[in-house]
Amino acid sequence: MPSTALKVVLTTGVLCAAFAGLLWTTMQEGAQFYLEVEEVLAEPAEWEGKPLQVHGYAANVMRRPDSLDWRFEITDSVENRTMTMNAVYSGIVPDTFDNHAEVVATGRLVGDTFHIDPDGIMAKCPSKYEEQPSVGEAAGGYVSGTGTAGAGN
Repeated sequence: MPSTALKVVLTTGVLCAAFAGLLWTTMQEGAQFYLEVEEVLAEPAEWEGKPLQVHGYAANVMRRPDSLDWRFEITDSVENRTMTMNAVYSGIVPDTFDNHAEVVATGRLVGDTFHIDPDGIMAKCPSKYEEQPSVGEAAGGYVSGTGTAGAGN
């Protein structure tokens, strides 16, 4: 009987260790850090090669002609641009991706360049709360309505 109990304890221990190891490796591979540009640039050596999501603003956006290769900068601010990192991407970008677009890029820092994963760019849509032109400006001076003022009698 003691040998059966020992087998059960050992089997349980091995299974628990295997499960813990599997859980650990799965969590390590899927872990991504969400950081601002200034956080990455404060200690780039700490983040090099690790999977990151970097939030910032696109600047100096350039595309190689006849290709889907993009080079741009991710910066901390549209106006001041005190912290800037180079980024490269190959693929189709969102329609809202352009200079000054707020972006979250997923990839890895290699040296001083952020290499973005395929489908790794998310660009914020323009806010629906931004001020829109007044009705008169939008319609070229015409105002919608059914008024009859000035109509022939």
